[in-house]
Amino acid sequence: MQNELIFVEVKTRKSNFWGNPENFVTKQKQRFLIEAANQYINKIQHLGDVRFDIIAILYENSQTTIEHIENAFYP
Repeated sequence: MQNELIFVEVKTRKSNFWGNPENFVTKQKQRFLIEAANQYINKIQHLGDVRFDIIAILYENSQTTIEHIENAFYP
């Protein structure tokens, strides 16, 4: 979509023993990202849509899995 600003959080883990990488984008982390995004949006006076994505990377047993989660959370 034209004029859409996308903020991306990248999480990498060597194992999913404690959970998948995207599970580590906690509510507190989301609030921090939203606050930082709002400051940037105000600074550049962006008037278009905004989206928050997560790139989850898992290195496990010599295999790499990359997942792109669009609209992972909302402000």
